[in-house]
Amino acid sequence: MRKIPEKCRQWLLQELPILENKGILSAESRQRLDDYYSNQVESRVHWAAILCAGLGALLIGGGIILLFAHNWEDLSRTARAVLSFCPLAIAVVLSALAIRRGGTGLCESAGIFHSLAVGACIALIGQTYHLPSNTPGFLLVWALLVLPLIFLLPSTGAYLFYITLICSWSGAAQDEYGQALGFWLLLIPAVIHVVRLIRREAHEGLVSLWGLILMLPIALGIVLERTVPGLWIISYACFYSLSGLLGLRLYPTESGWRNPLQTVGLAGITGLTYIFTWQNMWHDIGWSNTRHDGNYQEWGIWFDSAITLGLALAWALTAVKTLQRNSLPSLILCSFPLLACAAFFFASTSEGEIINTLLFNAYMLALGLALLAQGCRSTQLRQVNYGMAVLGLLLITRFFDSDFGFLARGLVFILMGSCFLATNLIIARKKHQQQEAQS
Repeated sequence: MRKIPEKCRQWLLQELPILENKGILSAESRQRLDDYYSNQVESRVHWAAILCAGLGALLIGGGIILLFAHNWEDLSRTARAVLSFCPLAIAVVLSALAIRRGGTGLCESAGIFHSLAVGACIALIGQTYHLPSNTPGFLLVWALLVLPLIFLLPSTGAYLFYITLICSWSGAAQDEYGQALGFWLLLIPAVIHVVRLIRREAHEGLVSLWGLILMLPIALGIVLERTVPGLWIISYACFYSLSGLLGLRLYPTESGWRNPLQTVGLAGITGLTYIFTWQNMWHDIGWSNTRHDGNYQEWGIWFDSAITLGLALAWALTAVKTLQRNSLPSLILCSFPLLACAAFFFASTSEGEIINTLLFNAYMLALGLALLAQGCRSTQLRQVNYGMAVLGLLLITRFFDSDFGFLARGLVFILMGSCFLATNLIIARKKHQQQEAQS
């Protein structure tokens, strides 16, 4: 169902009586429009209310902990235990009130304060009774106790707490136990929450989606065993491409902040492309360099291969449904994993390092030129600047990598800066002329 912002609906409802009085609309038409748009309101999250609620909860929680800390050493063990549960008891009451009354500000305040209170309670009880230090266990229990708040309140703040905790747990577990396979089970509730929000209203879960799509690359790098050097190249290429393609499908008319999947996908591909332009990147890559020492699990070969294969299959299925020949982002997102797979296998050959370096330097140059050309053709300043930024990054890096003097470098910098400014001025003037022609 198509939605419109509340302020637009209010403006339209104020205009309907005027149009009826002027005879432009009949009473029946006005009533039909009123009935139609009354249910077409786009749900908006009041970010100011969420930020204020979150900041207030953080300050109150921090203040309570500081008050406890003031005379903590002078209290008996029983008094410490009772005081440790006081913030949690207050948080439970506040959460129950939020569930009953609803409201964005109250739910966010309760979710953030409750999440903090859980962690504080666990830490204080552990300190009071001198429980053995176990960072992965602490983070895991904290995350599991925060999890119900995501669905009961619901609270975006509690959700962000949860994904941060499971990402932190994966790092601690990988360091403590040598593996963090449980991360994928902990990730399921977060994905279910985001999918539910998107199905209800595509733009309602933007903050949650941003948190998830920014957390996943970090966690993926932690959880992969990396027993096969360089297999992560294919994993990340498929992940970022899959993210971008899903963004094209879910938010086909949006970009930037309102399309986190496509934004992160294209930015990730650009970052990987730049990393792959360096020759040192391709040393000791491939199955022939599989690691067998004690720091790597033997089953990591199968685990990393399964994760990579799963991402590749998901990318392939999405690419088949999303590929459009006239869409530059679609072509970029669909072609990059193929290029990464080819480079992975080239790396095992004697001249693979040179081939891959030249290949990705050429790809980054083509990427920048294509974005710049399409941006100029469609008069999109954002795309023009992005294309020029890609070209500038590549050219400046290669320029500093060469033996040029300060005079030559200074002249090239002035020339590139002038090109940036001139292009922006030309595009801005062209857009202004188009707007005048349309009006």
